[in-house]
Amino acid sequence: MKQRQLFALGLLVAVGLLIASVPAVAAQRQATGPKVPDVSVAWTTGTPVPFAATRWDGEYVASLNRVYFLGFRAADNTTDGSIWYYDVATDTYVDTGRDLRVPISNYAISALTDAHGLGLWVFGGRDNLGNLVTNVQVYYPAVNKAFDVTTDPWPGKTPSNCVSLPGMGVATVANKAYVVGGVSFSAAPISCVDEQSAQTWAFDPNAPAGTRWSAAPNLNVARGYITTAVAGGRIYAIGGDTNVAGTLFASPTVEAWRPGTAAWNDAAVADLPVPCDESAAFVNSGGPLRGGIVLSTCGQWPNDLPDTYFFKANVWTDIGAVNESRRNQAGSLIKVGTTVKMYIAGGYASDGFTALASTETGVGGPIAARPGFSRPAANSAGRATTN
Repeated sequence: MKQRQLFALGLLVAVGLLIASVPAVAAQRQATGPKVPDVSVAWTTGTPVPFAATRWDGEYVASLNRVYFLGFRAADNTTDGSIWYYDVATDTYVDTGRDLRVPISNYAISALTDAHGLGLWVFGGRDNLGNLVTNVQVYYPAVNKAFDVTTDPWPGKTPSNCVSLPGMGVATVANKAYVVGGVSFSAAPISCVDEQSAQTWAFDPNAPAGTRWSAAPNLNVARGYITTAVAGGRIYAIGGDTNVAGTLFASPTVEAWRPGTAAWNDAAVADLPVPCDESAAFVNSGGPLRGGIVLSTCGQWPNDLPDTYFFKANVWTDIGAVNESRRNQAGSLIKVGTTVKMYIAGGYASDGFTALASTETGVGGPIAARPGFSRPAANSAGRATTN
């Protein structure tokens, strides 16, 4: 009897030790899980643009220390094709006196070199009447000239053969542009179908005229207004929108693809913590943010969140917030003295329709007070699309 009691007592002690060890094992597993980067981004308000502008992009030309803008959607919802630049050294904005041949909004710039030198290329877009166009256009800063490249129009289509609007879904790798996804609309003047494209197209500026486009693998998830970034030789398609009966719904989906490989990878790439669209992303080559992707804000059409998210080691972290929430902003890395900064300009304010003239620059630093994911992630609906 005593022996049985001792056996039972020993069994209870063993079970107790096992239970006590579970939290320690869990803590050990948690400690060896994905590392959260100890970094943050501090955003500083800069000199405003001379006009309110949205649905545009900027491209930094290091040799001139300028950020070029190839037109914009104005505060009165018209489309202005004038080409401006921001002179980083003098902190001033200058009108080049040139316009795009076909003024557009909803574009992203790809800097590519061909026989004529460095050109700033744009693909498709939306004209002043609201039509989706197929024009491919280029501006050469060195000679201050713009051209409409009629031999190689934008070929992107949605499943119903509508012209697709890629928006900011453009990435540049090894002197080729990759244009990712797109949306179309049933509302006039487009009058096609409310849907999205999964297509990816590659553009080679040095291929013979008429052969510059080639098809690349489709996305796993069709969507438009994707924010792109290039890190580690891979293109990341971040967030975006699906068009459901004329209303845009933001997506948390993130996919990655290395040009030359067979397919986009969705399953192994961490999605955003909240749905985001219509933003600007940055990949810093040095400093605390080196090698990661910074998503400057989180659009959720027709509104937006000021959160800044950082992607590294397949983890998304909230590491800061801009001073003035926005979407559809122009964005580019710039060099101020010896410091590389993330620069954003204009865009739509958080009310969904006010165009901004304000600018901000962001730099990475040590972790301060890391914000949590406390803001609502709802997708707004019920407004007619004016994208």
